[in-house]
Amino acid sequence: MTTCRIHNVRFYNLEPKSATCLCYEPKNKKLALARNDNSIEVWNVGNAPFVECTIPGHSENSVESILWIDSKLFSTGLHGLIIEYNLITLGIKYEVAVTGGAAWCMDVNQQKTRIAVGTEDGYINMFTVADDSLIYERIFDKQTGRILCIKWDNTGDMIYTGSTDTVRVWSVVSGHAIHKMTTSRKETKKETIVWCLAVTDDNLIISGDSRGCLSFWDPHIGTLIESHESHTADILAVTLSHEKNVVYCAGVDPVVRSFCKVILKSSGKSQWVKGIERRLHTHDVRALVEADGKLYSAGVDGYLAQSSYPPKILVKYPPLLQQPSIILCKKSRCVLLRYTSYLELWRLGSPAKAASESVQIGMLHQLEEEPIKLLKLKTKGEESILSCAISKDSKTIVYSTDSHVRVFNFDVVEGDAQLSKNDTDISTNRIQKMLFSPNSKLFATINNDGKENVVTLYKLDKKSLRHIGSFQTTNESIINVSLVCFSPDSKYLICADRQGSIAVYKVDKDLTRESLQPWQLPKYSCPPTAMAVQKDTLNLVIVYSDHKIVEYNIVRKQYTQFSNNLQSRLPKQWLARPFPITNITFDPHNENIIIMHDDSTVYVINKKNELPEKEAKISKRENGDTTEDSNSALSSQSQHAFKVAKKYKHLVYLNWLNDEEMVAVEVDPIALIEKLPPTLKQKWFGV
Repeated sequence: MTTCRIHNVRFYNLEPKSATCLCYEPKNKKLALARNDNSIEVWNVGNAPFVECTIPGHSENSVESILWIDSKLFSTGLHGLIIEYNLITLGIKYEVAVTGGAAWCMDVNQQKTRIAVGTEDGYINMFTVADDSLIYERIFDKQTGRILCIKWDNTGDMIYTGSTDTVRVWSVVSGHAIHKMTTSRKETKKETIVWCLAVTDDNLIISGDSRGCLSFWDPHIGTLIESHESHTADILAVTLSHEKNVVYCAGVDPVVRSFCKVILKSSGKSQWVKGIERRLHTHDVRALVEADGKLYSAGVDGYLAQSSYPPKILVKYPPLLQQPSIILCKKSRCVLLRYTSYLELWRLGSPAKAASESVQIGMLHQLEEEPIKLLKLKTKGEESILSCAISKDSKTIVYSTDSHVRVFNFDVVEGDAQLSKNDTDISTNRIQKMLFSPNSKLFATINNDGKENVVTLYKLDKKSLRHIGSFQTTNESIINVSLVCFSPDSKYLICADRQGSIAVYKVDKDLTRESLQPWQLPKYSCPPTAMAVQKDTLNLVIVYSDHKIVEYNIVRKQYTQFSNNLQSRLPKQWLARPFPITNITFDPHNENIIIMHDDSTVYVINKKNELPEKEAKISKRENGDTTEDSNSALSSQSQHAFKVAKKYKHLVYLNWLNDEEMVAVEVDPIALIEKLPPTLKQKWFGV
């Protein structure tokens, strides 16, 4: 690959949103993660975990507990409502009110037929799960104090709750409390708060409380079996392994500790023995869940950690926004940064023009002009931005929230930024996906009303968007679009959905079914995480969540020879990567070079080089005395096709600004940590 300058953009200052709760759905391998801005992320963890969709948060909403019932997602919170979400429209499907004020917790029985909800006023609400609704059944006896955690037993005949100083056992048949088990206190006047519960396969109750104690209770006779002072502060989360023989706990003291169930030879009785402990987070751990032998944890630092032992593995996924969050305006040398409720437009700096003989690989270039922030565009009422787009000359900006779509004209006249509202009428209230074509003549929006996707095209003409037409993607089995891109010549629109279906539409003529000439690519079992089309060859490169790479020629409507040869030669090291590929670009000087990146690494694939053996290691780029940490151009000098070109911390975006310059946008992990509250202070080595 030829040398180029890289603009390392480090002014993308995201605010880390802490995680409040987790819930795993084993059938579809989906992990729901709620954050403190009341948004919910649905992660696909079947292969390399990635955010499949995000339900935007609202200030009037509240998420204290989330729950999967098969493929249905529910939440409850301080507004006293149970909400089921529509995972296609990413909105609220319906709401059901509970008795007893704010709701703190909920759980579903093993048969997936009943939900129990614990409230602020001490009521347990029970609902029957119907096909399209929740049917109120009854409330239990009122208890003194709020119910902070709730669990069903394995039979569905008992419900366990935790509150201040107390763990209770309830009969589902009578609605009465059978046992009231009282916790001890560290200080006489300081209450012990039971924050979390878990239930073993033999229906023992495991509780974590504000003393830092992990306690095991017998619900049949209402007594404490054993207790462990496992933490120095509150235990906020506890979970069991799939086999129910290991319990994990963590909290304000962020160390994740495990307790293993052993059978004593002398008595034949079981006992829980302290196992390994690992410091996976820097701040409070709010939620733990075990799934397919891996432990997922999240908390105040916002990271989702995936860990296992043995083997000892830890991967941490940063609290970034779902892609795409960066848009590059090549014509105006600007970059649009999307935040939760506002947009920033920056003009990139201009590098000093040095003599070609003085330019060396890996050197840092001085800027004649520093990057300048031209615009900060906030939404009304700090609503979350669902999608945004900007033309290549940065003169037309569009964004959508749940309630409105805004179109703006933007220009810089004599150094002054000027923003004015565009009078274009876009009929839809919310747009899930939007983008401008590479030539900025077309503007595409994609929406789903719960039944079908509708793609609408507009023509950008003298700063106004003129509606051309729309079409549906139902015939091509595109249910809910997750990825969309134009071909570089703006003639083709490619749509991919969350189920792995991909379709190509020809959009350079009238939008009739005949002129669109749509066709489908062969469906793969995993969803794609990134795709892009090469300029001259019109080769569509797709990377799936299991790191499978395919190259498909749009003109010939078939996979390329390189793609066919590659399928049996993908290195095991490549397939084992824990991070998904999030972006793909190409070398403008060499059509055989494919560049792709994930959160931490930039890879270069040279199609002309020899394909590696499966056991071969992916080597790092070496060019003279440089290493992969240099700021030089990306190159692939190895004889093998795969090469690691450069390492980053949290790389969000990488693309070409022009034939000589690239733009890399990254988020500094230290900047994320600096925005967090202080951690629990502990004495080390007696200090």
